[in-house]
Parts: sequence; C-alpha cells; structure tokens
Amino acid sequence: MYTELFTLCGYEPEEIEKETPRIERAFEKAKLGREDIERAENRLREYFDTTSFGVRKSLKIWMEQFIDMVLAREEGKKIIYPSYPTVPDITLAINMASEDVFCQTPELVLDMVMGQIFGKIDPILEAAEAHGLSQGLAMCSLNQARVGGIIQGIAPMPDLLLGTGFFCDQTPKTDDYLHEVYGIPMVIMDGCMDSSWDEFPEISSRRVKALGIEIRRAMEECQDALGIKITDELLEESFSDFTKLWTSLFMLWDYMKNDPQPMSLVDLGPLWWMATSPDRRALTEGIQVIAQLIREMHQKVKEGKGVVPKGAPKVLIFCHQATDPRVMRMIENAGIAVPTTALIGVTASQAAAFADTKYTIWEEKVANNMLSHGLYHSTPGCIHRYRELCQTWNVDGVLNFYHFSCRAYCIAPLMIKSAIEEDAGIPVLSLEGDFYDTRQYSAESLKTRVETFADMLTIKAASRSG
Repeated sequence: MYTELFTLCGYEPEEIEKETPRIERAFEKAKLGREDIERAENRLREYFDTTSFGVRKSLKIWMEQFIDMVLAREEGKKIIYPSYPTVPDITLAINMASEDVFCQTPELVLDMVMGQIFGKIDPILEAAEAHGLSQGLAMCSLNQARVGGIIQGIAPMPDLLLGTGFFCDQTPKTDDYLHEVYGIPMVIMDGCMDSSWDEFPEISSRRVKALGIEIRRAMEECQDALGIKITDELLEESFSDFTKLWTSLFMLWDYMKNDPQPMSLVDLGPLWWMATSPDRRALTEGIQVIAQLIREMHQKVKEGKGVVPKGAPKVLIFCHQATDPRVMRMIENAGIAVPTTALIGVTASQAAAFADTKYTIWEEKVANNMLSHGLYHSTPGCIHRYRELCQTWNVDGVLNFYHFSCRAYCIAPLMIKSAIEEDAGIPVLSLEGDFYDTRQYSAESLKTRVETFADMLTIKAASRSG
C-alpha cells in the first residue's frame, strides 16, 4: 500500500521495506488510510516534478521528519517544539547535540506533509478552531496547525515549547495558551522591532546585543530543561554549518535568474522551508539534495527548458503558499515567472552581514544575521529588502501575496506598494491571502486578480519592445 507513495517521495525499495512498521504506526496515529494515500499519490504526480531525483529526495526529508515526529514519544525522544519563525541556529544546535531529542517546528512538518502532500490540513486547523483559536478572528493558520496537531495527537505532547516574540506577538501567546491549558513548559525569546525609520540597512549594536541576550538565555534554559549540554564549540559548529547550508541554497537559487525559469517554486519550496528550521537531516541529506538540484538545473538551463515560456513577465512574491501547491501552479499557469520570494532572495545587506566580523560571540552573530534580513528588523527594513530584490532580480512586477492574519507583516503591504511603484516604477499587486490555509483563499478565488495582473505585465512588456 505504501510503495508508490514513498517511491514518489524518494525512498528506495529497501528503505520502504525497513521503515514499513514505523510508517504503519505513524499513519495509524495520523489517521491516514488508503484513500489519503491515493490522494497524496495523485497530488504528487500532478503538482510536483517527480521525474526529478532532487525533488523526490527533498520530499523524503519531510516525510522522514513527519514519521519521526509522530513516533517521537513512543520511541523515547525528548521533544522540543520551536515555534515559527524560529531561530534556526538553535534548532540545528539542539539537533546536533543529541540524537535522543526531537527538535522541529511541528506546524511546518504538518503543513508540508498533511498539507502539500496529503491535502488534509483542514481537520487540523478545525481542531484548533474548536479549542481556543477561533474561526473569524484572524488567528494565524500556522499557529492553528501547531495547536491542532497537538490536540489531534499527530504531534505528541512536547517536553518543551521554544517560542519567539521578536517578530509576531501571536506566536508566544499561542505557546502561553498551550502552557496554561496543558502545562507544557515554555521558553520565549522576546524582541522589539522599533527602530528609527531611516536606520536600516545599518543595524544598531543595541538591537543586536538585545536579541543576542534573548537567544543565549533561551539556549541555556533549553539545556536545563532537556538535560543536555551544548558547548560553545558546538554552537560555533552549528553556525558554520547553517551558513554552509544557506550558501549552497543561494547557489541553487542563482539558476532561477535564467530565462526561461528552470524550476517551479513548488518543487523548490520543500528545501527552502527545511533550511528555515533545519534539523540533522538538513546537513546529512539536505546539502546533498541541493547539490543534486544544482546539477539538474544546470542541465535544464543548458537545454533551455523552463516551467513558463521564455520571456514571461518576472515577478517577486513575498512567500509561496505552504500547504497547497495549486496556488503557485495557478500563478505560473497565468504566464508569470516567479523565480524567488522576498523571504529567500539574498540581498547585498544580508551578504554584508554574513561577512561582518564586528560580532564574535555566537548569539550576536546569529542576531546580526537575522536582523540583516530586514523582515525581522522593521517595516522600513522590509521595504528596503523589496527594493534590493527588485533590482537584483530585475523583475517586471511584484505580486505582494501577503498573509492576511500576520500581525507583524500586515503593517507593510500598502507601504511596500507605494515605495516600489513610486521609487522604481514597478507595478505591484497587493494580494490578500493565507500562506497556510486555502479554505477562504483558494487558487480559484485568487485566479482572476492574478490573471489580470499577468495580462497587464505582458501588455506593458510588449509596448516597451514594440
């Protein structure tokens, strides 16, 4: 029953045979039956390029994480759930410190597997809505997946919650809710996004040191709660490994600048989400998958193959939808090339921060890198990031598809539209949506506005060339 599904997800026959007992136990806990498996097989064939060895192997990483998560309690693991956005260096360091710990963001695992692959994220969201995160109140669907997964028993009750408050205020409140209702211990990293409007891309040392203190405190409290030792040497090693992971990811993404666009963000999305919350497999398997996809993309560019026609209007998008591949496929089918997102594209500001030697303490290096992204710094930092990426990627437009219930980001869309259209003369479509839930924002509901925007960009390009 599992052979075809797990073959599509990059498993070898001997791996399927070996893992079948664990697969059966995990699927039973997650209430995944034959009908769900058939639906997953159909979704993978229709929306993902399963002819790509690299794509299949990237899906495998998520399926492995899903099975590990579901079985973590019965297999005797200590369980820690970082929230999203997380501090990826901490997630990686904890995973590197002990094989007896499961440390991963459950909402991402559920979104990728129960959402992207199985198309069965809705019952998890509905469980959260019935237990505190009510419908119609703009509750973040990512937080709903976190709560709903625990309530349904798919994500086992953790030993520790590692929350973040440096970007979103609802995320730590969600963990506080889980703490009060279920008695789960929690550690929260706080922060403040207030800065002078014209400060970015300069980052005050006060901001770096303040966030660094929170990161160090959280790391120490995690060690005490889990009974593990994470040395400074291991922290430096994890920082180095994280940098290598993202450097290789940026090398892969450089191929997306080619015309026609060689691969879809649907196929590259699993890798990007993996890199934002890396575990041990991100190093042991992820870097190899990236290398494989670099080879595949090189060949596609050489042969002139692409997922959209050559010369298609090129747009920057904020973030691709994480639970339903149909949204990104709809955008591509409208004739738009979407080579990168505002979250992944590397900017000159980020590159300068990575090379900055001013900070030598682990937590301050981590904080400086995070703030240099712009999104976690401030609204003007986010606007600056858009400006840089529009120039670097030479886009024809910006499809500012934004998460309607994101407390931190919803401040910015209209200001981004104004800044990009007035400063760069690049048209911007602000498109309200939901990155983690398509019940109200399905591909069909967004289609008319996207197609109209695509037609406008095509006509504009034709008038310039004519």
